Amino acid sequence: MNYYETLYIVHPSLESGRLKDIILSVEESLKKIGGSPLAMELWGKRKLAYFIDKQRYGTYVLLHYNGEGKCTGEFAVELEQNPNILAYLTTSIEKENVLEQAEDLDTQIAGKTRESQRTESSSEPTKTTETEPTEVTTQENDTIDATADEVTSEGGDEQLDPETETKEADTSEVENEEESVEVGEAKADEEPLEATENESDKKDTADDEVSPEEDIESKQENADETAAVSEEE
Repeated sequence: MNYYETLYIVHPSLESGRLKDIILSVEESLKKIGGSPLAMELWGKRKLAYFIDKQRYGTYVLLHYNGEGKCTGEFAVELEQNPNILAYLTTSIEKENVLEQAEDLDTQIAGKTRESQRTESSSEPTKTTETEPTEVTTQENDTIDATADEVTSEGGDEQLDPETETKEADTSEVENEEESVEVGEAKADEEPLEATENESDKKDTADDEVSPEEDIESKQENADETAAVSEEE
């Protein structure tokens, strides 16, 4: 008696109830050709190494059995004609390597179904948490950049450091003090000039005014000249 191991892949779209029917039908067809199923192990849904019938995933089932040499060929034909089987592989094993089935088919299907559901539910929130903060961060960066551009375009000048602003304030104060000193000196220079001009104006006014004595003498001279002209006539 020879011992064999067949690993076959079931279509991933089959639900737990239909999956059980497919596994039982495979074992029934093995019994018809003279084989005897010894142990079955459900590996669950896994990712394929390459696409098979446009499918990326498949449900793996491992079956150990014994039989005559010709049963393997007939069993391969049964698997080939089953439309729900994507692929299969049969190898010869030793009796010591035969598995001891600890759980029945229903328990294994229920456990793999729960495991598959947990994997799908845990993968969905991970994707959302990875994408949402990235979008929010990108929007915040765009808002900050836009605000910086508006401030630069409105302000015109770049922002200065606090030390630079302090230095500029001190320089402006020194310049204001120098300007006030220059204005005071200019006023001091202008005041003597104005006083000198006022004095000269007063002197000119005094020179223009005629004293009363000079006025009387001019009148007498005019009278004498008038009398002399009348005598000559």
